[in-house]
Parts: sequence; structure tokens; C-alpha cells
Amino acid sequence: MSSALIKGLRRSLRPTARRVRMHGGSPEEVAAGMEWWKKVTLASVPVVGVALAINLYLEMAHHAHDEEGPVYVYSKIRNKPYPWGKGDCNFFDLKCRRNE
Repeated sequence: MSSALIKGLRRSLRPTARRVRMHGGSPEEVAAGMEWWKKVTLASVPVVGVALAINLYLEMAHHAHDEEGPVYVYSKIRNKPYPWGKGDCNFFDLKCRRNE
């Protein structure tokens, strides 16, 4: 009990670490830096918007890839029926489920 009190007393008498702020300068410099980053952010929003529009256009102009892959002997092997539906369609096979 007394050792715990002595440890606590020693800790309370230790000098505390000096607090260091890493903001880099006077309040005017900090405000100028903040304004600069606001301008950079506002300038980058249209650039990102244009990039989004270009990417969206290119993706929409793309044709769909509907060709089927090779049929392997181990494709669609079922040892027991699926718990949903009556067909041989897995949960994510939307074409098969539409035809069911």
C-alpha cells in the first residue's frame, strides 16, 4: 500500500512533458495556408467532375461482353438441390433465373 502511494507521489512530482505544436508559424501564416488549401480544393472539384464525366461516357459507350466461356465437364455439378427455387440456377446466375 505504501509503495503504491510513493509511486503515485513520485509520478505527480515529475515535470510534465512540454507541449509542442506543429502548425509551423504565426497565425497569419496558418490562415494563408488554410486559404491556399481551400483554393486548391475548389479548383480540384471541377477537374474531378470532368474526369468523372469522361470516364462515365467511355464506360457507357462500351459494348457488353455476352459471349459464353467454354463448357467444362465440372461446370454445374450439383450433389443436392439449392435451397431456393426449383431449377439448377445458382444464386447469382440471373440469366438462368429469368428463364426458370
